[in-house]
Amino acid sequence: MAKSNRVAVITGGARGIGKGIARTFTKRGIDVVIADRDGDLLDKTASELKSAEASIFGFKADISKVDEVDKLFDFTMKQFGRVDILINNAGVAEPLVPITEVDLKVMDEIINVDFKGVFYCSRRAVKEMKPRKSGNIINMGSIDGYVSLPGVIYGPMKAAVQRFTTVLARELASIPIRVNCIVPGLVLTELMDELSDRDVELMLKYVPMHKALVPEDVANLAYFLVSDEARYITGSVIPADSGASSDAGWHAFGL
Repeated sequence: MAKSNRVAVITGGARGIGKGIARTFTKRGIDVVIADRDGDLLDKTASELKSAEASIFGFKADISKVDEVDKLFDFTMKQFGRVDILINNAGVAEPLVPITEVDLKVMDEIINVDFKGVFYCSRRAVKEMKPRKSGNIINMGSIDGYVSLPGVIYGPMKAAVQRFTTVLARELASIPIRVNCIVPGLVLTELMDELSDRDVELMLKYVPMHKALVPEDVANLAYFLVSDEARYITGSVIPADSGASSDAGWHAFGL
C-alpha cells in the first residue's frame, strides 16, 4: 500500500475534462485513480500523466454498474488505503432528436451513467470518507441543466445532478464532507474535434465572453474546491462557462 497525503478517484478520467483534472491533481501532489470504460485509452492516459509528484493508476470500470463501482473503490483502497476526493465526471450525451425518436436504450444509458453512476460513486465514496471525518465530492454538471437546450434526457439528468449536489452537501456538512458541482460551458475537448472551426465560431457567438474553456480551466476550479482555501464552500453549483448561464437572451438585442 502506497503512502499518500490525498487520493482522488476521477471517473471519465481518460480524456477531456477528467484527464485535465487528473493532470492538474498529479502535478500538485494528489495521487489519482482514473476510471473509464475505454481500457486502451485509460492505459495510455495513465502512462502519459505519470508524475514525480504523485502516483496515478487507471482502472477500467462502468460506473452505471454497482459491482464495478465497488471494484473501483476496492482497488483504490488496496493501493492507497483512503479516498479523499471523488470527481464525478463520467457522462454520456445524446443524439439531438425529438422525443418521439429517442432510442429507449440510449435513454437508459444516459440515466444510468449520468445520474445513477454519480449516485453509486458518491454512496461508496462517502462510506470510505466518513471514518476519516473529511472528504470532497465534486460533481460535473452542465449548462444544459440550467438552460433548456436541445435534448430531452441529458439536460434533465444534469439538472438532477445539480440538485443532488445541494441535498447531499446538506446531509454531509456536519462530518464535514464537502460536496460541490462545477457547471462547465463550452470546453475544447477531443469531442470538439468533430466540429468545424465555423461550428465553434457560431457557438461562441452566443457566449457572452466569446471564449471557450480548455480542460485545465475546469481543473483549476476543481483544485481550488478541494483545497483548504475552500474549506467552507459546500452545496455550491458553480458555473465555469464564460458567462453563458447568465445570458437571458441578450443576443436577441444584438448585445
